[in-house]
Amino acid sequence: MTGRFERSPRRGRADIDGGPASYLSMGRGGVPALLLHGFAGDSLTWQFNAAALAADRRVLAVDLPGHGASTLEVGDGRVAAFAPWLLRLLNTLEIPRVHAVGHSMGGYVALELARLAPDRVASLSLVASAGLGPDFDLEFLRRVAALETVEEGRDCAARLFARPWLLAGRVGEVMHAQATDSRRRAALERIIAGSFAEAHRSPDPVDWTVFPMPIQFLWGREDRIIPVPTADRLPPEAPLHLFDKAGHLPHSEAATPVTATLRDFLSACDPR
Repeated sequence: MTGRFERSPRRGRADIDGGPASYLSMGRGGVPALLLHGFAGDSLTWQFNAAALAADRRVLAVDLPGHGASTLEVGDGRVAAFAPWLLRLLNTLEIPRVHAVGHSMGGYVALELARLAPDRVASLSLVASAGLGPDFDLEFLRRVAALETVEEGRDCAARLFARPWLLAGRVGEVMHAQATDSRRRAALERIIAGSFAEAHRSPDPVDWTVFPMPIQFLWGREDRIIPVPTADRLPPEAPLHLFDKAGHLPHSEAATPVTATLRDFLSACDPR
């Protein structure tokens, strides 16, 4: 998904074991916010949030493996393998600790990063997050990876939003272009097979006792891709923020309140 940040970020690239990592960086100071996009997205998913978040701290929006300008090598497609790749990136950039903010698949990756290195994650903000259970639209993911026409891409993009959205057409065009690139399409298909097809069959809940950091959840009430989770799927004391007239991309459709919620939470979780 494409667009422009409100302020010009710096595009960076790090060559790490596991393939090149592309990222956008803006702001400075504080515990950085690590922004992780969803399936078939990229770092520009955060175009409506990054500048405001960067008023308080450094913001790092990463293209995950198989996406954007990062490596297209995704191994067997297991999202858990993206966590050590991210850890190598943070080590290369000499970032000791982050607030992990993940959307959809990016939330799944954020969970795996926090599980792998809890001392490196100051807080978790999970936006319409995957990885919480089997209740998500697997066929939608398969359709996104196999788009044949621009019109199919636009139809898929429209499903991401609760209401007609100005940029939905452009999002659909980018999704279609990605699916017609044979290497990118293969990477998406491996991620589906390695992570989401299996997750769709597994009813096992997340063991929240292994996550010592503060956690919050943000969701669009009208999400048609990953419905709002039931209370038994969430840690009992973690806040769940619901946003009206928003679908699977609440950080776009409800950008102002979502960004305010993120800023408040990250500030509250900063070391004193």
